[in-house]
Amino acid sequence: MIRTNASQKIDHSTRNYIYTGYLTAIFGGILGLVIGWDLMKKKRTLSTGEKVFSYSLMDRQHGARILILAVICFILLLTLTIIALDS
Repeated sequence: MIRTNASQKIDHSTRNYIYTGYLTAIFGGILGLVIGWDLMKKKRTLSTGEKVFSYSLMDRQHGARILILAVICFILLLTLTIIALDS
């Protein structure tokens, strides 16, 4: 019997979560910040009591990119809104 490593399985819900994070980050949404932070920092406790990250290293790197993109887009959107209101 062949066993597959859990980390080798493609998790479509995580992939959709990452896509949603990028999409909401580009539009300057707070949800992009939340998703990015969640992907980077979320941990779970194993039955042995050990705490490990919930997402893989690549998913956590996507989380960091989403967070940075969300901050940049949020600041840009806020700046453009302030400029538009002053005009």
